[in-house]
Amino acid sequence: MSVLNALIRSRKILAAGHGNVPDYQDGTKVTFHFKTVAIFDSKEDKNSDHDDKMNRNFKFPLWEEWIKNMRIGEQSELTLDWKFCGDVYPLLSKSYRNFCRPHSDYESEKSRAERTANHCCGMQTKRKYGYKDLDHLVEHPPSKLKFILELLTVEKEDQIDKEVWLMNENEMKDNVPILRKEGNEFYSAKKYNEAAMKYRKALGILEQLMIREKPNDEDWIQLDRQKMPLLSNLAQCELILHEYYQALEHIDEVVKKDPTNVKAYFRRAKANIAVWNIEEARRDYAKVLELDSSLGKLVQEQLIELEKKVKEEDSKNIGLLKGKLFK
Repeated sequence: MSVLNALIRSRKILAAGHGNVPDYQDGTKVTFHFKTVAIFDSKEDKNSDHDDKMNRNFKFPLWEEWIKNMRIGEQSELTLDWKFCGDVYPLLSKSYRNFCRPHSDYESEKSRAERTANHCCGMQTKRKYGYKDLDHLVEHPPSKLKFILELLTVEKEDQIDKEVWLMNENEMKDNVPILRKEGNEFYSAKKYNEAAMKYRKALGILEQLMIREKPNDEDWIQLDRQKMPLLSNLAQCELILHEYYQALEHIDEVVKKDPTNVKAYFRRAKANIAVWNIEEARRDYAKVLELDSSLGKLVQEQLIELEKKVKEEDSKNIGLLKGKLFK
């Protein structure tokens, strides 16, 4: 550690930052930019920007200690021989890039978990990292790497909304009903984007928990059941937001698991009309009537409106066809 501290003290300060050095407790979230410069006989190239979470299997101790000595807004740099960091940096950079990939729905949370589970920390001969610049860097190693860090923000654990991959199992389980409640509150306030985000995060947590269980065991089944109201609520938000294909995908999952869900068939009919799957919409309305005859009047009104739209579309298409034939 004394070697690291001496190296950190020797860093070149490009911008001093402001305030005191923050108190970096376990669970602190830091956001920083880093730029990596490969030096080949005094020539420089390659750079990238990413975020990190403190105390999360940090594979480059130098960076952790370096950040702990930085003020917010500080920019500083260090240059290291490739032989001291070449076996670690490509893996470190790859893991940051993977974790920082954007994801918009709960399936990508599952993909992220699979990437994490399959991650290997050992070097292999002619290993490919999945990024052309990293593969090239390993195949054609530089003499040195220059690292430039800029510390942007520091947030204590109680100030942040934890990402799923930072939660332990108990935190995951506790967060599902909280997220569902928050989603419902956003929906009631007509904040549909915010509601959808809460439902997606809750679904992502359930997917993570299900990965740990044996499919179709009791615990797995209980988790799977918790997904159904979340999927239904998410689909309703997506209908309102005109995200019809996403809504169809999520409603299909509900119907597959619960073929007597009247609300799901009704919502799917709406989504099918929006993407002009007319026959599918008619079948969904028929299923609604089959499951709940008390909704006959409502379904009849919807079917009348649907047939009106079909006739209007047919008339419009006939007019377009005539125009082409008699030009």
